Amino acid sequence: MAGLIDRWKNRALTPQTVPQAEGMSFAEGKGLSLYRQYQERLLQINACDFGDLILHMITLMQNHRDILASIQRRARFLLVDEYQDTNVAQYLWLRLLAQRPETEPRHICCVGDDDQSIYGWRGAEVGNILRFDQDFPGAKVIRLEQNYRSTGHILGAASSLIAANASRLGKSLWTEAGAGEKIDLRGLWDANEEARTVGDLVEDRQRQGDSLSEMAILVRAGFQTREFEERMITLGIPYRVIGGPRFYERAEIRDALAYLRLLVQPDDDLAFERIINLPKRGLGTAALQMINRLARAEGTSMSRAAAQLIGSEDLRPQARRALAHFLEDFKRWREQIDQLDHPSLTELILEDSGIVEMWQKDKSPDASGRLENLRELVGAMREFDSLNGFLEHISLVMDNQEASGLEKLTIMTLHAAKGLEFDTVFLPGWEEGVFPNQRSMDEGG
Repeated sequence: MAGLIDRWKNRALTPQTVPQAEGMSFAEGKGLSLYRQYQERLLQINACDFGDLILHMITLMQNHRDILASIQRRARFLLVDEYQDTNVAQYLWLRLLAQRPETEPRHICCVGDDDQSIYGWRGAEVGNILRFDQDFPGAKVIRLEQNYRSTGHILGAASSLIAANASRLGKSLWTEAGAGEKIDLRGLWDANEEARTVGDLVEDRQRQGDSLSEMAILVRAGFQTREFEERMITLGIPYRVIGGPRFYERAEIRDALAYLRLLVQPDDDLAFERIINLPKRGLGTAALQMINRLARAEGTSMSRAAAQLIGSEDLRPQARRALAHFLEDFKRWREQIDQLDHPSLTELILEDSGIVEMWQKDKSPDASGRLENLRELVGAMREFDSLNGFLEHISLVMDNQEASGLEKLTIMTLHAAKGLEFDTVFLPGWEEGVFPNQRSMDEGG
């Protein structure tokens, strides 16, 4: 509902102007009514949300021409940056501010690049920049086509790719930097072969005297880093991951590994503590402290202490039931170790434990990435003969601490790399659904 209201406000739609069909399409026809009640409640408590900041301004200036005239007199020069990422509300607001009698000059300058419009999912309307010269007749369009960073071959490749976009003004980028090295394009079978090939090429460059610090692997999504991390560890190539933890250090991966460690080693107290209430199952700090005290007093593990507490009256009935269910799950999973292969068993644990459901219900922007990482973890296990073999491998990977002071190869997402330059760049994973990712393809823009 919050997302729907936000989208309406991005389009400058008040409860009075939302199209009837749209208003009826949510919550069994109650969407528009809920929006109206929401706005009324905000007014009662003298509050506004982020979308209101511009929506109220538009309403004010449309209904009170004296206020609009006052603002126009004060805001005589207008400069808009990143114009390709403005939404409908911002566009209407700007049009109101820029209105002038024909006898007066209009001082408005918009800077933007239609080829860099990436916020359609957040309400951005690339059409704003495409029709700028129609909205403001007589405007001078200055194309900034000289590129100061890339070489000719890179610009040529980029221009040929972007030319496939349907809605664009078009431009011809050029540079004085010369043609530069040609792009080396390779078709590889899978992510493993990608990692092996990149590793070999990095070693070749090193032998030629190139610095690791001037090389980067740029991926589209965080889950892609795992293959490269493991390959660099195998080759003994120091690396760093920018913009996030290394793959096996990510919270959701550590959570999943804790379940697996406790599965094969019931006396692993660190694993037990990490997942006893993850996902939340009503076992708070008091229950955990009680389990801990009993384990220390008995000189036993927390799992064994928990089993004892289930049969006592020390814990609240709800906590006892949750703890019994938790231990019963592990008993059931251990019985299936010989029946299922370890990737299938891991998938079962992630589903049964509620971890997958927890991230599916999570509305934060990185939730989908965490689910991708968990799928990548299951995929990584297929390379190993057993669960124990996989967990031993993880221990070695986690112990491979970054050595300080060494030159390091950089691994990061393309988004984190904005503005950074490297002599040698590897771009893996250029495949359907990854680059560009599936969501941006589904937008149809």
